[in-house]
Amino acid sequence: MTFDLTCHSDSVTCNGVAETLTKAIEIITSVFQFETPLAINASFINFCDGNSECNKISSIGQAYPSISYIMVDCTDNITRMYPQPLLKQFTDLKVKPNWEPYDINAQFNSQENWYFVNDPNPINSKQMDFLTNVLHEMIHGLGFITSWSDELYQGLSPLFDNELEAFITPVLLASTVFDHLLVDYDIPQPFWGFVEFPLDKFLNFKVKTPEIITYPFTTITKKLNYFWDSNVLFRSLIDMANSWYSSNAYSHATSIYEKSVTELDVLAIVEGEPIILLETSVNPYSTGSSLCHVDQMKYVNSEEYLMVYVAKLGIGMDQLNKLYPEGPIGPKLKKIMAALGYNLRSEKPARPELSYWNPPKGLVRTPSNPDPSLTVDLNGPARSPLESSSDSTLTKNVSMSNRTFNLHFNNFVFLLPLFLLFF
Repeated sequence: MTFDLTCHSDSVTCNGVAETLTKAIEIITSVFQFETPLAINASFINFCDGNSECNKISSIGQAYPSISYIMVDCTDNITRMYPQPLLKQFTDLKVKPNWEPYDINAQFNSQENWYFVNDPNPINSKQMDFLTNVLHEMIHGLGFITSWSDELYQGLSPLFDNELEAFITPVLLASTVFDHLLVDYDIPQPFWGFVEFPLDKFLNFKVKTPEIITYPFTTITKKLNYFWDSNVLFRSLIDMANSWYSSNAYSHATSIYEKSVTELDVLAIVEGEPIILLETSVNPYSTGSSLCHVDQMKYVNSEEYLMVYVAKLGIGMDQLNKLYPEGPIGPKLKKIMAALGYNLRSEKPARPELSYWNPPKGLVRTPSNPDPSLTVDLNGPARSPLESSSDSTLTKNVSMSNRTFNLHFNNFVFLLPLFLLFF
């Protein structure tokens, strides 16, 4: 694992950043055995440059895979987007993509009061440990991320008065190709179903009946994909919203939302073994915090502290290593990363057979069905919002970037959204 660094600060600070990144890579490679080398594009910059509304609370750091590839998991026939750093470890792939130069993009806010590994003084109560944060973000970049978000809810809610309940879904598969989805409300909207990330395979929610039973999130994904059999072209976003509002899928999506904002109701299970509770105490649901971290209250003072979503000021890695001498990557986190497909020195990988996803024959707006009939649904409460601009588009209120990257495989080029996950 290597890194390239762009550092917008003085030379002393930049040296601290570089030495801390080097130390983080030493720790990660002492735990992971990467079968294909990985490269990180790291930046130490002012997040608020040119942003007058910069939110200091969510501007510590972020890391994300540079690109993800749409694959089919042959063990359960579910379509999932595999981040490049993870897919590169599947060395038995018969056809390998033209990999992007960097596997992970990582950015850290230069305006934070950071403590670096080369600082001869102890960390003070107002400093944030840079090493802990780098490790946290690198784990996100390796694939500790979920596709479940409220993006569809945020896109549809301006079309309703107060009728629409909050819900979450995985990523819209069609959004990996069409960048106008949920933005231009008066043009046709293709729906191809939803696509998970690898971590989502292991997410389970609890049901009390009266004993506690767990069900995989993937069972909900399958039910959501029954909506119009994941193959429909709506005349407009309003038609899509009305159809969604009256569907069973909407009911399932609201139910899983409730599980995702109820403390201790979601956990990761690997091969039948409950591994770790995930963050569900944040209410309302927060994309980038909910589900893609471990439970704050349960694990912040444990050997699984690394992946809680709120960092502590004034605590450095030296202090944490005294409390947890096995290191910052806890045993439960190791099991999860091995289940995703990484080879760890203490855990062997569990890698499903994967195949590249290809659009099924007859899928709307693909070469086999380029001009399908439009589906209209006016029997619902969705309506056009008041137009406040000449371009007649909605503004999305989501924490995901609108930037895209080209994705190439077989004879198709796809555009994938670039997910920004905040610590």
